[in-house]
Amino acid sequence: MKFCIIGLGSFGTHLARQLSRDGHEIIAVDNDPGHIHALKDEIEYLIQADCTDIDAFHEIPIDACDVVIVAIGKDFEASLSVTSNVQQLGAKRIISRIVNPLHGRILKLLKIDELLIPEAMAAAWLARSLNTPDVIARLELGSGYEIAQILVPQALVGVALQDLELRSRYDLNLVTIGKSRGTVTLSSTRHPIGKVLGIPQPARAFELDDVLVLFGLAKDVRRMMADHGVKA
Repeated sequence: MKFCIIGLGSFGTHLARQLSRDGHEIIAVDNDPGHIHALKDEIEYLIQADCTDIDAFHEIPIDACDVVIVAIGKDFEASLSVTSNVQQLGAKRIISRIVNPLHGRILKLLKIDELLIPEAMAAAWLARSLNTPDVIARLELGSGYEIAQILVPQALVGVALQDLELRSRYDLNLVTIGKSRGTVTLSSTRHPIGKVLGIPQPARAFELDDVLVLFGLAKDVRRMMADHGVKA
């Protein structure tokens, strides 16, 4: 996918780097030459421009981007102006960072529905990580279902998959098993799985560095973990 990120402060810079590492094409824009310089060896398409001026977009291919992310974090008026300009130019999809509730309400009036507060998202993620440290990641699918990556409970090391009876006892499906990379800090963007083992075989016994990728209801994932001595 092609992303345009406008605003290369701390959040915009980290986002640009991560999306680039994930293989996406990034157009990164900021009016501060220092922010542009900081990414010169990592992002191919860097543009120094003041996007509060709609004329600045003559070199920014907004219509060719799948998503435009307005990542400006401090300047309330600049964020509104840039978002309005991007909308006027016909962006396919706009995601805007908001700095306070009033900012969000005004963007809603502009029909911008995808709003984010990075600090709140980071705090929620950290709280979940601290509450359930054995759940590495989860993707909520709706109606209570999720795909969860969990460290194998210590009590299951040496137990065969077929003996765990995930489907009959917990109504869970084991999608695959990954091998953990080891300790990953909370600030790391590195994926915790270093190797994927493919389709799990029923007779395979769980090993200490296994990461289980489970599909099912969130409450059933937590129940299975609790039954095997893991706080969930």
